[in-house]
Amino acid sequence: MKRWRTTSLAATVTAVIALLASGCGGTGGGDGSGSGGAKGELLVWVDNTRMPAAQQYEKAHPDVKMRLVTIPPDAGYVPTKISLANRTRSGWPDVVFLANPAEAATLANAKFGYAAPLDDLVPKPVRDGFTPGSLDTCTFGGKTYCLRNDIAPTVLWYDAKLMKRYGYQVPKTWAEYQKTGLKAASEHPGTIVGAINGKYGAGVYFGSSGCPTRDTLSLTEVHIDLGQADCTRVADLLQPLARKKAVTTVAPIDPGFAKFGKDDKILMLPAPAWFGDFMFAPAFKVPTGRIAAAPMPTWPGESQSYAGQVGGGAFLVSSHAGGRTAQAAALVRWMTTDVNLQAKQPTYPAFTAAAKKWGEAKSKDPYYASDPMPALTTAANSLRPGFGAVRFEADWQSSFNDTFVKAADSGGNLRDSLGSWQDKLKAAAKTGGYTVG
Repeated sequence: MKRWRTTSLAATVTAVIALLASGCGGTGGGDGSGSGGAKGELLVWVDNTRMPAAQQYEKAHPDVKMRLVTIPPDAGYVPTKISLANRTRSGWPDVVFLANPAEAATLANAKFGYAAPLDDLVPKPVRDGFTPGSLDTCTFGGKTYCLRNDIAPTVLWYDAKLMKRYGYQVPKTWAEYQKTGLKAASEHPGTIVGAINGKYGAGVYFGSSGCPTRDTLSLTEVHIDLGQADCTRVADLLQPLARKKAVTTVAPIDPGFAKFGKDDKILMLPAPAWFGDFMFAPAFKVPTGRIAAAPMPTWPGESQSYAGQVGGGAFLVSSHAGGRTAQAAALVRWMTTDVNLQAKQPTYPAFTAAAKKWGEAKSKDPYYASDPMPALTTAANSLRPGFGAVRFEADWQSSFNDTFVKAADSGGNLRDSLGSWQDKLKAAAKTGGYTVG
């Protein structure tokens, strides 16, 4: 799960961009003498969730001298800390976990000089074992700079009890989704079929449609074009739903969103895989035996279901690790690909074999109205290409709310708002050091 603090994140990212622009980043190399630990000590930064696994690895490898440090999952924390290490030329972690994988675009940037390419450190057969497309956010200019720990493909979550009570069918296409949403809003006022705030709108709807809002061509070039049909069709889908309040602009992580669940008003909710365990029961208070998952609906002219992405994590190895590089890579490989370890983690593993093992328990979870794994597996294997890790992640979200969501709240024209969103995205990308194509 991610808790996004847009205001503080924007400030943090602005500071990091300033460091990049002023040339205060690292050199992209180093012999490891600037490590934050003693000579030969593997310095590892992980969050609380990953710490037990790191400790397990440390215990199983007594020949590897390690120092484990717990870091918060806050967006912007890692880039800020590593920018300070760049200034002092010391203190770089040899391995770091990113709770916000988009930050790989900052850490792999040449001026920042932190992330080491993993292509020669992790064999191709191992990298090929990750879910197709899951390493796209780690890949820049043909080089792989991180390994994904978990992914957050989107599915169509729905309340099976309400569907049956109202006599509705689970939609297979977005046209059917729109029709069902409008019908529910008319027949059962207050019922919602989606949320369009921040990444829960931009990542879910525009991401699954393939709208190029952040298509990274390299570490220095990004493609943004919201005039394409892949973008305008999203606006056309959501326009009537927004006017009838069938989709809400309240963020799902906002405490106020819980009222929809408590009042039996969530009919459908296109959302990431982790919502199944971490939002519907604990946050939305939806009782056991009601929530089910279906693949994302198909867009016009397409027969395949495509998923958007909202969340996940990644591991990076430092370019400053020097003689510890092989040890760092071995740890990252184990943390992301060990099937028994990954099968016990809370969110959908990026490594295919681990995801299959992880799904065995999920299929038997009594909370769900039916086995969610078929839909989750379909989603994981159908990530829409073109959704890259970018250095303007915070602005990507805030600009969406300032334009598209603002238009939805005011009853404005959603198609018209795309032009304003594009202008803000292009400005943010250029500030982040990108050439926009």
